[in-house]
Amino acid sequence: MLKTIPFFLFGFSLVFSQTPIEKCKLPKSHYEKIYSVTVDDVRCLAENSPQPNTLFFTFASWCKPCIYHIPTFFVIQKFYNVDLYVLLIDQENNDFTKRSRDMVLEAYPDAKILVIKDIESRQKSKKYKDFLKKITPAQFENIDDMSKFILLNRKGEVQMVTNWKDSKDDPDWKDDKPMVRRIVLPLLEKRNAN
Repeated sequence: MLKTIPFFLFGFSLVFSQTPIEKCKLPKSHYEKIYSVTVDDVRCLAENSPQPNTLFFTFASWCKPCIYHIPTFFVIQKFYNVDLYVLLIDQENNDFTKRSRDMVLEAYPDAKILVIKDIESRQKSKKYKDFLKKITPAQFENIDDMSKFILLNRKGEVQMVTNWKDSKDDPDWKDDKPMVRRIVLPLLEKRNAN
């Protein structure tokens, strides 16, 4: 009996020390430091996060708004209890995916990077449209633009999916901070100021 207690405690701590990526058993993608995901995997990550909310940001190296907006995405984690993931949309083995990964990791070395799982015989735009159709609740307009914020709570429920129209009245399209302050931040739990 006494010999099983340490093993049980080790097993217990191992299960609870796993990251959401490990708990969800995400497969590694074609390029190193990228995990392949479906909509169900995204929900699993949110459900297994130690944070109350999980925020995803759609990104590609060729997307100008993405490049301008990604700094705002990463600064959110300094002030709010949220788990962050960059979500790439290009084909898993495409050079654009590698470029996007490298661009993100150069600026944010600890970034968690995902790529939408390739769909057999489907192109990049089709898999992204399919992903957005499945993840976007009816109360949000489904537009297949980029530089999106997708927020899920710990129950795996989608709380928000942004699109370009959320910023259309803002003075500068390069600055997404007004939209983030208006739409994203009110849904997040602030960190304790210790």
